[in-house]
Amino acid sequence: MRADDITRALGDVGHKWTRQVKAEEKSFSARSYRQSMWTVSRTSLKDICYAHMPEAWNQASDNGRLPTHWRQVFYVMRPLCDAHPESDRPLRDATFKVILEDYLADYRPGWDVLRGARGVFKEPHSAVNDNGLPMSTMGVRGYLRAAAKTPNAQLEEIAERFPTKGAVNRIAAVLICEKEGFDELLQQERIPEEYDLALMSTKGISAVAARDLAAGLNIPCFTLHDMDKNGFVMAAGFPFATDIGIRLEDVEKWDLAPEEQHHRNEQRTRENLLRNGATVEEADFVAAGQRVELNMLTSPQFIEFVKGKLDAHGVEKVIPDDETLEAAWKRAHAAIAVNRLIASTWDDDAEASAETDPAEPFLQKLPPAPDDLAARIREEFDDDPVQSWDDALWTIAAEHHKDGEG
Repeated sequence: MRADDITRALGDVGHKWTRQVKAEEKSFSARSYRQSMWTVSRTSLKDICYAHMPEAWNQASDNGRLPTHWRQVFYVMRPLCDAHPESDRPLRDATFKVILEDYLADYRPGWDVLRGARGVFKEPHSAVNDNGLPMSTMGVRGYLRAAAKTPNAQLEEIAERFPTKGAVNRIAAVLICEKEGFDELLQQERIPEEYDLALMSTKGISAVAARDLAAGLNIPCFTLHDMDKNGFVMAAGFPFATDIGIRLEDVEKWDLAPEEQHHRNEQRTRENLLRNGATVEEADFVAAGQRVELNMLTSPQFIEFVKGKLDAHGVEKVIPDDETLEAAWKRAHAAIAVNRLIASTWDDDAEASAETDPAEPFLQKLPPAPDDLAARIREEFDDDPVQSWDDALWTIAAEHHKDGEG
């Protein structure tokens, strides 16, 4: 045997051992791979992930029905890799993201994989309060879709929505999520519309501006977070909010497998958790080196999880008081009449005479709101729970016109 053959063989052994030691430094569970390092044939994580990628995607996305964040796919894939008898090392999120991007480039399956916003796009001559477009998957997609439409130079009709600003007559509650990436999923399933829910993400521990905004709205607020130290700290940063993040009972209910997270000082970590709202059992669980992420829930599970929490806390759609409904009713009737005038202005075949103008009778008098308007709006919610109260009112007012009641 030549000397360079011996050198190469020793180098291969050293490389394997170095990689094994580094893996153990990151996670104690990697030690379980040491015993079989020399005796069992190994299959790369990339090969294992490629073989199971369609299965993991379908499980995480409800067979492609829902847009799904890449980390949700990771948490489905990880136990598949860990259970593989020839896996060469534990699967880490950073490793999986690279493998997933390679898979998408190689096979182009057309999956709706979500990635968090990275940077902001701003147009010239934008409005003073326009903070730009967060460059997330769905944000960019929506912007390009809108940009592809032909501009309309005609006089715009009056909007159906009743003018509001802030939470009054518009927002029932605020959902404050520890991390970005879930807004698109919630919006896809129309959860904000179904519950009149405002969405806020903090990218970790809350900022002063986020706390000030949530508190200033003066409506119910809910915090949604991972079950780990930072998650409890984030929730504690909103002392006026109700915590609906992952708790120990949720871990058991959803059969979520914890992952390791090292803490340099277990006792201090435990004290921090107790100080920030964790129960004794939860503090022991996390301080001992375990954590559970929201991303461990598949997309359909996450939707069910959030809806269940909101329902349990009685979040209901907004219906304003009678005085506001009266004002909105008269505005809707006036707007319908004006919009008909605008439409007739751009209709080359329409006659200019007021005698033939279909909007004229409705301009003469604005009818009072029906006594049962709030009840009729609730009936509209039964048929379409994702519409707003003023959308429902507009539908009722339009029917009122159509039937000649106005």
